[in-house]
Amino acid sequence: MDLQIKLFSGLDRGNHVIIITRGSVDIDGFREIFRNVVNTTRSLLDCKVLIDLQDATYNLEPGDIRDFAENLRPEYWPPTNRVALVSEPAPQDYSQLCVLSTFLSNRAIKNAVFKDTKTAVNWLTEIF
Repeated sequence: MDLQIKLFSGLDRGNHVIIITRGSVDIDGFREIFRNVVNTTRSLLDCKVLIDLQDATYNLEPGDIRDFAENLRPEYWPPTNRVALVSEPAPQDYSQLCVLSTFLSNRAIKNAVFKDTKTAVNWLTEIF
């Protein structure tokens, strides 16, 4: 797995983190991705995170997703932060991320899954 992480801090519309992931990503890879998100955004409020998985391959078992989500610490996620997961448009990949999204939502992490980057960016920049 190859990760590229960019932080854009202090912009007019808040703080933004972009993570581009390539290659094969297993559940440990998702742990690494989210560990990087937490470490990068811990001190930031109103942070918008885009996790681009369009060039990644993954096969996530529901049990692994549940265990992963149950070990996330919601106190590290300020309620104003949001995460957009951008999937490969293939139905299987998208549905795996939707399962992950449900578990993240159950942990009070604001997130959504998208099939394209433009829609994800629009969602992240909406004012609630």
